[in-house]
Amino acid sequence: MASGEQRRKQWEKRIAHWRASGLSMLAYCREHGLSYTPLVRWRRRLERVSAPAPTLTLIPVVASAPNRCPIVIRLPNGVGIEVADGFDAALLRAVVQTLQGTPPC
Repeated sequence: MASGEQRRKQWEKRIAHWRASGLSMLAYCREHGLSYTPLVRWRRRLERVSAPAPTLTLIPVVASAPNRCPIVIRLPNGVGIEVADGFDAALLRAVVQTLQGTPPC
C-alpha cells in the first residue's frame, strides 16, 4: 500500500497529466480508467495546499489634531462617517448618497 506522500505525488502527476491533456476531467477519467470523484477531491486538496498566502495590505492611519474633534455622521443603516477639517463637501455628498443607495443629483 502506498504511503500518504506517495499517494499525494501520484495524484499530483495525474492532475498534471489531466491538465496537459486538454480534456475535461470526466473525459480524462474515462480515457484512463480513473474514478471522477477522487480526481476532483485531489485537485481541490492540492490547489488548497499550493494556493499563495493572502497578501497583507497596510493602510496608513493619520491622527487628527488633539484639540479638534471630527464630525461623525451616522446614516440610518448604521454606517458612520468621520469627517475631519478641510473635507471635500462634494466628495462627502457623493459618498453619503452612495451608501444610502440614492442616485447623485
